[in-house]
Amino acid sequence: MIKNSLFAGQEREAKLDRLGDVLRTLQEHVDFAALAAEIDRAAPRPSRERGGRPPFPTELMVRILLIQQLFNLSDEQMEFQLLDRLSFQRFVGLRDSSQIPDRTTIWIFKERLIAANASETIFAAVNRQLN
Repeated sequence: MIKNSLFAGQEREAKLDRLGDVLRTLQEHVDFAALAAEIDRAAPRPSRERGGRPPFPTELMVRILLIQQLFNLSDEQMEFQLLDRLSFQRFVGLRDSSQIPDRTTIWIFKERLIAANASETIFAAVNRQLN
């Protein structure tokens, strides 16, 4: 018989931690807020003059790009995995959110970084933190 629990989410997260969630370990060693600040300096966020939906925070998008690179996922697969995987949702900070960046949002963020030649800035900032 399958046991239902009001605490199933917390129980699954605790089990992920016991099994050794690599994303949780990475989160302990990288200051993503500082990394996001470096990226915003190198590739400023677009102006909100024209209106539209507010962009997702840079830190959240950086976390998504990191997962995408680690697991070699396309933008489409990244969107799907964010909807599907508990460990990804937890690492990115979308565990309780009804809004998840779609493939176009991910692509636009990457294009912003490419246009500003910010890849070197990201690489240097991560290396500084790991050293």
